[in-house]
Amino acid sequence: MNLVSFDFIIFLIVVTVLFYTLKRLQKYILLFASILFYISISAVSKPKLILLIGYVICVTYIGAILIEKSRGRIRSAVLAFTIAALTAVLVVLKYAYNLCSLFMELLRIEGNVNIMQFASVIGLSYFILSAIGYLIEVFWKSYRAERNVFTVALFIYYFPQIISGPVTRFQEMREQFDTRRSLEYDNIMYGLRRMLWGYFKKLVISERFDIIVSSVYDSYGNYSAAGIIGATLAYAIQLYTDFSGCMDIIIGVSKLFGIKLPENFNAPFFSKSVQEFWQRWHITLGLWFKDYVMYPVQISKPMIRLGKKCKKKFGKKTGKKIPFYLSMLALWFLIGVWHGGTGYYFIASAVIPYFVLIVSDLAQPLFVKLTKARINRACFSWRLFQSLRTVMMICCCWIFVCSNGTMAAVSVFRHMAEVPVAYTSFVSTFETFGLTVTDLLLMILGVLILGVADHFQYNGSSITEKLDEQNGVFRCLVIYAEIFSILFYGMVGTSTFIYFQF
Repeated sequence: MNLVSFDFIIFLIVVTVLFYTLKRLQKYILLFASILFYISISAVSKPKLILLIGYVICVTYIGAILIEKSRGRIRSAVLAFTIAALTAVLVVLKYAYNLCSLFMELLRIEGNVNIMQFASVIGLSYFILSAIGYLIEVFWKSYRAERNVFTVALFIYYFPQIISGPVTRFQEMREQFDTRRSLEYDNIMYGLRRMLWGYFKKLVISERFDIIVSSVYDSYGNYSAAGIIGATLAYAIQLYTDFSGCMDIIIGVSKLFGIKLPENFNAPFFSKSVQEFWQRWHITLGLWFKDYVMYPVQISKPMIRLGKKCKKKFGKKTGKKIPFYLSMLALWFLIGVWHGGTGYYFIASAVIPYFVLIVSDLAQPLFVKLTKARINRACFSWRLFQSLRTVMMICCCWIFVCSNGTMAAVSVFRHMAEVPVAYTSFVSTFETFGLTVTDLLLMILGVLILGVADHFQYNGSSITEKLDEQNGVFRCLVIYAEIFSILFYGMVGTSTFIYFQF
């Protein structure tokens, strides 16, 4: 069952009808639907998957209660043990094969490590993070451990968010799960419209840009630097419409049950800096690592002692930055690990962003001095330059992802330096991708609509709110046009959402 499949639509209709028909059992209907959905989308055998589901629920549920009842060092030990028990699952099922292969390659050891290659467990990284966050909050005494095991199970495996997030917090979800919902017109309409917007992004926009990215990077030697840059920009659009489209569908599905999930994107391509970009991209993941990794490291006793020593030796200003940079290092290292055990994902999602942020922070005073006197920093052209600069920096990271390998990315950069420009007819190049004039028009129109929608969002509004201000006839025309474009021009194939792999 896939989010873009007919089976999922039927599944969703049945669950929604049961949810509002059997009000007293709403929580349990969602839990049963979540387990059923998760089993149906996973490639892991059913007995093994059920065992995994039971293990994660038991460790989280019992671990939280033991943490609450423990005191002193025992309390910390129980937290460490439960986190280790959950992390072990993540390490074994997601990273073991890649790490073993890497070590054997570095040490030049011959051997077969296929025994460590397990079937992909969808959503593993997301629900493990949510469970760990819940345990940490109980340890911090933010709230008491939940005594209802079904509530804990539903929090971990809530089916709209289990496949690719967003990463949620227990307290905000528990209150919503415990509230009995009545059928509300506004929730249903908002959910359906949000889902349509997500399907439009994924099927009409993302799938077409995927063709360009795949075609160019599969034979990058046939293209110049300009062509590869164009393909990388196409990947930026593909990835954004794929992932944010998935979030729109998920948030819309959840809203059908009256349950609100946190937003995961906020117009990231309008960002003026790389730092702002990462604050607007995959928001819940960044906040999770800030709250549970970076800030605890930053206020830990060893880091405070280090900060005092640095202030004495290097001065107050520099002394503050060193502990901050080390805390950021912990954050970005774990984000890189979270994205997978491959070197190129680690470089793209951790190494480059971390160093860009450090250099940007160090160079900021100098940059302000250079631009303060002669440049109008409040005008549109300057803001446009900042956004384009940010996008190009992010695209440098994504070349590693598009190349599917660190050395492959190095080869791509080398080729770009050797062949910066080569004239090729745009029409003939576009035809080699197997795309038509209709496809081109849909891509241009889709990007323009996306840009308008993100412009509203960046300024604190939304395209839905703007449409609601219009006449009913116009709103209906927009919705029908959206449905028409999805049904007749949506590219429904075998592809899945990109972030399912994480």
